[in-house]
Amino acid sequence: ELSTIKDAYRRSASDGSEFVIISAASGYGKSLLAHEFGKHVLAGGDIFLSGKFDQLQQGKPFSALAIALDVYCGILLQGSGPSSKVAEIASKLRSSLGNEAYHLTKLIPNLASILEGPEILAINLNEDCGNAQKRLQYLLCQLLQAISSTFSAPVTLFLDDLQWADQASMEAVLQLLINLGPSSQEDKCFFFLGCCREGELDEEHPLWKLLCNADTLSIEFTNIKLDMMDEQTINTMVSETLCLSPRITRSLSSIINHKTNGSPLFVSRLMISLGKEGLLRPSLCRRRWEWDKDKIECREMPDDVAMFLKKSIRELPEAVQLSLCTMSCFGASVDVTLIQTLERAMRKTFTGGLDIAVAKGLLDKIGAQYRFSHDRIQEATYNMMKDQYR
Repeated sequence: ELSTIKDAYRRSASDGSEFVIISAASGYGKSLLAHEFGKHVLAGGDIFLSGKFDQLQQGKPFSALAIALDVYCGILLQGSGPSSKVAEIASKLRSSLGNEAYHLTKLIPNLASILEGPEILAINLNEDCGNAQKRLQYLLCQLLQAISSTFSAPVTLFLDDLQWADQASMEAVLQLLINLGPSSQEDKCFFFLGCCREGELDEEHPLWKLLCNADTLSIEFTNIKLDMMDEQTINTMVSETLCLSPRITRSLSSIINHKTNGSPLFVSRLMISLGKEGLLRPSLCRRRWEWDKDKIECREMPDDVAMFLKKSIRELPEAVQLSLCTMSCFGASVDVTLIQTLERAMRKTFTGGLDIAVAKGLLDKIGAQYRFSHDRIQEATYNMMKDQYR
C-alpha cells in the first residue's frame, strides 16, 4: 500500500495533480499509513501538509484545511523550513491577491505574521454564507498554489477523517486538482491524500461528490482499501513486540487474532490490556515474555473495539476519566492554555489526569497540545458522558 501511494506521488510530479483515498474500518491503520508516507515526503525535503476533520466541528467550513495551512505557516515562522519561503510566499500572495490575502488571517492566524501588513476584517461566514465560502475557497486555493509554486516537487495535502468533511473543503480540493492538473497552464504539482472510514459515505456525502467529479473530469485517483490483518501478520507484530521467535508466539497470536478479528488498533490495545492484567508478563528467570494461554482464551471480550475502549477507560481512576471526557468535548486535540482556563473556571484539576492518559497511551502530548492517539478513543470518552454534562 505504501508503494502504491509513492507511485501515485511520483506520477503527480510529471503528469500534474493526482489523489489517493485510503479507506478501511476504524482502527485498521489508515492514518498510520498516511503518516508513514508523510515521513517519506519530508525526508526528501518536500512539503507534507496535514489536517484532520473533527466530528464536533462538522459545521465549520475549511477546518482541516485551515489547520494544515496554519501549522505549515507556523513551521516557516519558527525557522524549521527554508527561510526564503516566507518572503517568497508573502510576495506571491500580495501579487496575486493584494489586500484580499489578509482575509485569510482569522482562519489561518500564523499567516498574519508572514504577510506583515495592515489588519483587515476577516470574512464573516455567518453573513451571506454561500458567497463568503466561495470567496474563502478561492483565497485558500490561491494560498496553496502560492506554496506549491515555491517547490519543484508536488505539494502534498493530507486530510484525515474525510467522513466528517464539509462540502466547501471538498470543493476547494477539487478546484486545486483542476487548477494544478495536467491541463493547467501552471507549472506546479499537487498531490492529495485522504483517509476515510469505510461504509460511512452516501451519495450526498461531499467526498462521494468529489470522487464523481474527479471521474467526470478524468482526474487520476487511486482507492486503497485496507483489510484486517491476517494471523501471520499479527504473529509478526507480536513476535517483534515481544522480541521472540515467531514460532514461539504463534499460539498467542492465534488467540489474539480470534479475539480481535484482525483490527490493528484492537490488537495493540488488547496486548496492553493483557500486560496490565498480568496475563502477559516478563519472566526474570526465563529472561523473556511469557503468557497464560488458558486464561487469555477464557478472557471475555467486548464485541467491538469501541466497547473494548470504553471498558478500558472505565478501569482508569475517576480523575483521569473526567479529564478525558472533558477534553473529548473540545475535539481531537486541546491546547494546554484551554485546559488551564477550564481548571480555573471549574475549580478542578485536569492536567494531572491528562498526563496519566499520555502515559497510558490514550493521548499524545505534542508541544503545547494534548491529542487523542486515535479518534475512536475520543468517541468512546465522548459517548461515555450524558448529554447534559457535555
